[in-house]
Amino acid sequence: MNKFLFLLLLFSTTIVAQEFVTSSSFDSKTAKGTVVIEFYVEWNDGNKVEFLPALKDCNAYRVCIVKSSDLQSEYKVTSVPTVIIFNNGVEQSRFNPTIMMQLDATKKEVQAIIDKITFNKFQ
Repeated sequence: MNKFLFLLLLFSTTIVAQEFVTSSSFDSKTAKGTVVIEFYVEWNDGNKVEFLPALKDCNAYRVCIVKSSDLQSEYKVTSVPTVIIFNNGVEQSRFNPTIMMQLDATKKEVQAIIDKITFNKFQ
């Protein structure tokens, strides 16, 4: 196999790992700009929000509620996955899971909120 094709295949199949934030890094990560946080837990990994890395005009992170239970409490997260959109550290929107513990929102719905926040910055 030609070296170029091999590298192309290698990079096209690379899985993007979602960055986690913890209690100690949460404030600095959410303080500036539009930030999407998925509150997550490993035992519900099958229902994690797969589209986080594909969101545009924002930074997206996960918070493990087992490792950062103080954040779970502070943001009153009662079920996972819960997605909260912040703008300059202030909660703007929240998407909660269904009774089946799956996010009750699509990528398009989450992106629409991000787009609205971005648009409002120019008014």
